[in-house]
Amino acid sequence: MFKYEFKRAIKTPGFKFGIILATFVAMADYFINVLPLIISNHRLLEEGNSLYEIIPLNSYEKWIGGGDTSIAVAFFLLIPLFAAIPYGNSYFKDMNMGMSNYILLKCSKKQYINAKYLATFISGAIAVGIPLIVNFLVCTMTMSTFNPFPDDGMNMMMPKSSMSLLYYKQPMLYFIISVIMIMIYAGSMAVVAMCSSIYTSRIYVVDIFPMLFSIAVVSLGEIIENSSVMPINFINPAYSYPRIIYYIVIVGTVIIFTYANVMLLGNIRNEK
Repeated sequence: MFKYEFKRAIKTPGFKFGIILATFVAMADYFINVLPLIISNHRLLEEGNSLYEIIPLNSYEKWIGGGDTSIAVAFFLLIPLFAAIPYGNSYFKDMNMGMSNYILLKCSKKQYINAKYLATFISGAIAVGIPLIVNFLVCTMTMSTFNPFPDDGMNMMMPKSSMSLLYYKQPMLYFIISVIMIMIYAGSMAVVAMCSSIYTSRIYVVDIFPMLFSIAVVSLGEIIENSSVMPINFINPAYSYPRIIYYIVIVGTVIIFTYANVMLLGNIRNEK
């Protein structure tokens, strides 16, 4: 059943559109904030200026997850939207267009909801993960990949930052872990859209609800004056403060809550 749902997910126009849109934003950061620096360095080299005047550029510091440029902040803020576009509203469509009745002739309700939940989660994760990887690969093809230095002033990682030692010792491993964390968050936002299908009869609410949820959490962080609670910070690999505990608690709670809801209330709706 999962294979069937996953094939449905990757064949939808929304899946392709979500990846294209997220990749466009991710690459906009490269072309607007990184490429001009690379060109400037090359010009300085051609003019024969002293090497001390040239700022060494590092892909670990300049990829979209390495800083807090305005486009990077926008990307992390828009992740719930990128994740929901591919397959977030498919459960809503199945319930309201009669597709679920056909599917439930071939499998149990539990199998259907499990497969739908997992396919929705993975499709959202992939839609966000691919653009991040593309951005990083382009950076590595045009910049150095030496280990960052703690005192070079080119990155935001501090001793108190989560996994800061790993960042300076094994930056590639830090990158991999960071992308996985972001993908899990994206998947959780995709299933938030799926879960919201139970509570609304408007498909546009399903599409935008993950974004509204994320903004609400950001607002909560502003109210309690704790920036680590904000999703745009605890999923940002370059965030300067501890974030792992907040990430685990919030993302874990979202996954447990959404799964419990679609399993319990989703089954009840299917029986109507």
